[in-house]
Amino acid sequence: MKSNDKTFTIIDKLVSTGKIFSANFTKKDGTLRTMNCRVNVQKDLKGVGLNYDRRKARNLIVWDLHSKAYRTIKTDSLNWIRIQGNTYNFETL
Repeated sequence: MKSNDKTFTIIDKLVSTGKIFSANFTKKDGTLRTMNCRVNVQKDLKGVGLNYDRRKARNLIVWDLHSKAYRTIKTDSLNWIRIQGNTYNFETL
């Protein structure tokens, strides 16, 4: 899926509630990954922040609940999100 600004805004609104969600995406090496994660987690922040604009890069910065670490999901590679029992498929966009 090629993400555009409208698609990124939809994705950002879906996950901005801070609720736990599942995301399936294609990693840089071509493998598929499904992750349970959240956004807006403040744990282990150093106070420095990002040195780029995540919105311009169309990235989601998430907290991986399994690895207990921050991860970046490129919305261009996002296949689907499942949140509150609803699945949103981005492969067909």
